[in-house]
Parts: sequence; structure tokens; C-alpha cells
Amino acid sequence: MTTTKERIEAKNWAPMAGAALLLILCSGVAEAKGLKGRVVAPDGEGAPAVVFVQGAPEGPVPQQDAVITHLAGGRFEPAVSIGFVGNDFLFRNEDDTLHTIHLYLQLAYQKEVSGRPLVNGATVYNIALPMQGMEVRRPIRPYHGYREDTGYIAVKCNPHPNEQAAVLVFDHPFAAVTGEDGEFLIPDLPTGAHEVWVWQNGHAEMWQSVDIQDGTPTEVVIELESGP
Repeated sequence: MTTTKERIEAKNWAPMAGAALLLILCSGVAEAKGLKGRVVAPDGEGAPAVVFVQGAPEGPVPQQDAVITHLAGGRFEPAVSIGFVGNDFLFRNEDDTLHTIHLYLQLAYQKEVSGRPLVNGATVYNIALPMQGMEVRRPIRPYHGYREDTGYIAVKCNPHPNEQAAVLVFDHPFAAVTGEDGEFLIPDLPTGAHEVWVWQNGHAEMWQSVDIQDGTPTEVVIELESGP
């Protein structure tokens, strides 16, 4: 089998946490149609990333809740997650201590235009979980969705401000969180050109469009390189 690789240096993108982005496109035979690949940090490790398509066509979203669990020992699990409009946020407390889970929509545009910007963002939900084993559900609304002029949702614990996580909400199914090895898969992405974005550590950057061909899966490797 012949594989064609094209290395494209990222242009007109602000550095992401002091890193430059490189894209390697590989076209060939693979098991799943769509977009798949890995996000690679310089030292081989890195925080979870979210890879998604901005301006994606409409499609049925997965029927799965965005579960946010406060574990015993003082941390959220998962640290980074995605949610889909029409499902629920499911808040859980596995600790024997009171935790108040506060979700803040970042509102990037508001920080630019307001003389008194909201430091943490706009409250989405503020849920008190006083008992171990307690669960609370709240709906994921369309206005919770990730957009350039809003942003992701920061998850914080009011009594313990150092305990934090992040959620990105979408109204389409074309998004994925990287695994421990940095790999991700966005299946069933329609044919055509799509803007592929990557979010990590609170910052999102747009790639040039990636062309998805009918019956030809596309593989991308995102290399995060230390800036100068």
C-alpha cells in the first residue's frame, strides 16, 4: 500500500501555550471512515486535548451525559470532557465532604468589550453536593455550546478553588477527547472540507481545512513544539 504524507506548517495561528502546531496528513486504507490521529507533546506527555470540527454540518449527537465526578482526594474526573446539546450534565460527589460544583461559561467576547469583565465567566450551574454518593442532573442547553465568542466551560469547586476541570459542549457529533496516548477518533465525518480545531489547556486554535474524501479516511498528527 502506498501512503502519501504531506507536512503543513501552521500559519496565522497564535501560539498555544508556547507551542507551534504542525500537521501531517496521511491518506490510505484504514478501519474507520472520518478523522483520526494523535496529539503529541514535545516531551511525550501532555494534558488531554479536544479535537473538533467548527462549523460542522448538523447531525444526530450521541445520547450520552457529560459526567462530572468529584473524587475523594480533591480532584475532578475527568479533567477534560465533552458534552452534547440535548443531554444532561451529571454531577457526582464520591467524597464525604461538601463540594459545590460551579460551571462558568468563559464568554471570550465579554472580556474584550466590557470595562468590568467577569473574572471567572458567566455561571451556567452552581450545584451543592453535601453528601457522598449524591448525584444531580441538569440539562445541556444550546447556549452552552462552544463558539469563538464564548468558549469552553470551566468547572470549579467553590470551597476548593484549586480543584478544576473543563467541559466543551457541541451541537454536533464531530468532536473527541484525546486518550492517554493522545489518540482520538471522529467517525462518520461527511465528505468535503472541514475546519479542524484543537483545544488544550484553555486555548483553542484553528487549522487549515482538512479535506475528507468519500471512502478515504484521513489521519492527522498534531505535534506541539516548544516555541522560540
